[in-house]
Order: sequence, then C-alpha cells, then structure tokens
Amino acid sequence: MARRIPMIIGERMMTKLAMVAFVTICALGGCAAPQVKIAPVFFPPPPENPHVQYLTGISDSTDVGENKKQGGFSLLVTGSQADVIRKLGKSYGIYARNGKIYVAESTGGAVVVIDPVKGTLDSITGAGDPRGTLKSPVNVTVDTEGYLYVADPARKDIVVFDPAGKFARSFGSDLGNYAKIVDVAISPEGDLYALDMGTGVVRVLDRMTGQEKRTVGKFDALEKSLRLPDGIAVDSAGFIYVTNIGNSKLMKYDRDGNFLTAFGGMGDHAGNMVRPKGVAVDDAGRIFEVDAGLGLVQIFNEQGRLLMYFGQSGLPQGSLNMPAGISVTKDNLDLYQKFAAPGFKLEEVIFVINQYGQEYHIPRVSIYGLGHMEGKEEPAADSKKENSEKK
Repeated sequence: MARRIPMIIGERMMTKLAMVAFVTICALGGCAAPQVKIAPVFFPPPPENPHVQYLTGISDSTDVGENKKQGGFSLLVTGSQADVIRKLGKSYGIYARNGKIYVAESTGGAVVVIDPVKGTLDSITGAGDPRGTLKSPVNVTVDTEGYLYVADPARKDIVVFDPAGKFARSFGSDLGNYAKIVDVAISPEGDLYALDMGTGVVRVLDRMTGQEKRTVGKFDALEKSLRLPDGIAVDSAGFIYVTNIGNSKLMKYDRDGNFLTAFGGMGDHAGNMVRPKGVAVDDAGRIFEVDAGLGLVQIFNEQGRLLMYFGQSGLPQGSLNMPAGISVTKDNLDLYQKFAAPGFKLEEVIFVINQYGQEYHIPRVSIYGLGHMEGKEEPAADSKKENSEKK
C-alpha cells in the first residue's frame, strides 16, 4: 500500500500552538529577551514527520529575486520606473505555469506576472489596448501555447492575452445577464472551462472563439448541482473539481459532466468546509482546497479522504488570512529549495493568496513546499497508485 500523509493530531496541535503563542509574544517584545530567529514552520508539527514547510512570501517587488530583503529573492519593477517598489494590492487568484507566477490583482485591475528566475515583475493592464482594459480580475489560467485567460466579472468578460502580454481577444459578454464568470481552467483536450457563479454551471467553451459547447453542474438532484461555485481545477485525466459555497462541499465530475462524488460539508472540524474558495490538483492526484472561513488549506485524496491541512492561524510565520487562490507547481524547485530547512527535500511548491493580513506581516502570496525529510517517510499519498494496488 502507498504511504499516506498523516493527519494532524488535535491534541498535539494545541500544544504546538501554545508554544508558538509564547514565542510570538516574545518576538513582539513581550518578553525581556533578545529576538530569536524563527525556527522553520512545518506541517504537521513535531513530533510528526513533516510534509509541508512554509518557505517565504511575496508582498512587493523586493520579495523576489536574488537579493530578497530578508535573505533570498529581490525584484525591481520592469519598465521605465525600474527602481520603484511595486506592492501587490488585494488579490484573489493565482496560477503558476512555465516558471512564472500569475496573480489576479482584483483591486488594481491588473494581472501581475512574476518571473522569480529573471527577477522581474510586470503588470498586464491591457498593454495599451483599451479592448484589454481590466476592471476587477479574479482568476487566471494559461494554456499550452502561453495564452493568458482572465476571468473579469466586473466587465462580464473573459479577456485573453497572447504570450507577449498583448490583447488577443475577449468573449463571454453574450452568456446572459445572470452570468458571472469567476474562474477559468483549461481541459486536457484544450477547451476553456469557465466557472459561472451566477447561474451555477461550468461552461465549456472553445478557447479560440468562445463558442459554448455544453455546460456541467446542473442536475435535477440538488445534491449533484452547483450552487455559488467559486473555484475550479481540472486534472490530467479530465476530472473536474469545483468548490461549492452553496453546500460547503467540493464537487467532482468526469470529463463528460457526470457527477461522481462530493465531500466536505459545513463545519469547523478537519475535513469540513466553511467557505471553500480556490482549488488545485497535483500530478499525484492530491486535491488542495482553500478555505477562507477556516483560514487554511486542506489536502484530500481522490476519494475525498483528508490527508492533512496547513496554514492555520497563530503561527510565528506561515499563517494564512482570508486565503483565496491556490496553485501547485514543480517549476523552479532548485530555486525554492534554498528556503527549505536542512534535510527537507521539496517535491512541489504551493502558492496561496492572502486577501488580508499585511498589517500583521502576512504576505500577499504565501509560499509553501510539499516534500519530506530525507531518511524519513515520503508523502506518497498518490491516490492513483493506491487505487491500482487495491485492484
């Protein structure tokens, strides 16, 4: 049997949080002692084997590149004002692809593209073409050719930019008065999946023309249907995962739109959901669900079994505050490995958007690494492998 990532034990977590609270108070000056460097923050905490580590964060343009102000990255805004520090405004969605990080800056009316290798940050606001002017982008995705798709419900449209950041086309304004596209994803076949919160469906569109092919998520049975969906992800096999605020569950459909399962449910215990937002699926079949109500990320296997969670409040670093978007990637592992604790080997990197918390030194983008401590149990919660062993 494949090994599974262990769940966090509640009693041990309370003990850990009590210790963290004491360290935090001291760090803020509440104890008459010199400030001590914060130890690496792992999830689950000791004495469990760690599987996720908080690595670093991005709030402005000095937080990316080779000379990071706190010991890692550093970044200057590109363009004519190359030495101006660019702060990330309130953001919602995030997507990592081909080594770049795309952030939907909803209040700034822009998509921020961060290249941590080159140490650059660019804002796509329309590239000088009024047809590409963004109002309040909430989520983004990128196809295999490098085209960027932006869900902008304020302009009731999906705006598409070419790999150079120039306006290419837009569509979606003809989907009806009640349509509200809040997230987008690309299927393995190359279709654009547009998540419509207004009508509670996934609209399958031709990504070149915007022509609607079919819809997913509307059934006679209420328990199979979408109500106030907020986030969408599609895995390599074509399975569709949607976070559904209406019933506080994560819904799963096959590529043909057939309902398969739902898991979660309203509650504040591990495995429940209060306000599910972003969702991502990695190559091993692990499902990452962002919960703004609980203030953390939960990891499930393909059957909906909770594997672990991370980002809860009360930590010296690594806590989340009203998290929204999430993306998982294996790009640039060597770069992020520099932030990992000695002996902790990264397998993939997780980016999470915080809508609030900068006044408490919580970054706009929190970056975590999923991996294992060398010589110890690996996070082999590969549900595909697990299923094959059961057959």
